[in-house]
Amino acid sequence: MKIVVLGKGFLGQEFEKRGYEVLGKDKVYFDRNDTFSSSATFRKIYDKLHKYDVVINCIGKSNTRWCENNFQGAYFSNVFIPEALSHFCNGERIKFVHISTGCLYDRNDVPQKETDFLAAHCQYTLTKWLAEIKLNPNDLIIRPRLYFADYYNDNNLCVKINKFDRMMFEDNSYTSTHIIVSAIEALLQNDQTGIFNVACEGTSTMIDLAHSVGLEKQLMRKDELHKEQGLYLVDNVMDISKLKQFYQPPHILDEWKRCYESVNGSN
Repeated sequence: MKIVVLGKGFLGQEFEKRGYEVLGKDKVYFDRNDTFSSSATFRKIYDKLHKYDVVINCIGKSNTRWCENNFQGAYFSNVFIPEALSHFCNGERIKFVHISTGCLYDRNDVPQKETDFLAAHCQYTLTKWLAEIKLNPNDLIIRPRLYFADYYNDNNLCVKINKFDRMMFEDNSYTSTHIIVSAIEALLQNDQTGIFNVACEGTSTMIDLAHSVGLEKQLMRKDELHKEQGLYLVDNVMDISKLKQFYQPPHILDEWKRCYESVNGSN
């Protein structure tokens, strides 16, 4: 399969590191004035993408604070672009892979399956949900959450966690960028479509992750975070049994320590 990845952000950096062809916005540019009726839009996409068998979309706005204040911009990146790409790829018989988010769930008392109830508590998750609704049935949709990686990036949880003084004590699922790429590879090899939760095996709390690498942090309640920063962050645990039919991810603590030490050095 000839594969191209769109978007040179945090996740795109992992694909590039793994040897994939990754195109940034300088190569595939979308104008916010484009409409689905614009033949020029699709001609431009066709000129760039018609030679590939698989298009993996990593374009998107994921900064929740930014999305809260810029809904139109978030909608353009997180809804309009994936819908246009899905429409194009399905018309050209190109496999389309879209990166959504596991933040669409909001329960951590029971592992959430792909078919369980979804929720959107902020502009970011709303746009990701809308995108999923607009995609085609034969697309592959990936739902990861709480990214971390073994390389430096300002969005890497292994970097951000050093700056937090207080953390919450709630179980969550976490996903390394390495797992996302490996899971997509396995799912493509098995010609899968539809939605897949993608995360490490097992769960952890944020404060336990910090303690596991020698960081001392204080507890923080969710209502305190919402009051102080205006953010409503969900806690959820994802069921990855569907993914495990094709790919077995590593355990969260093993993968977390590997990535944290790669970025920060061992304590």
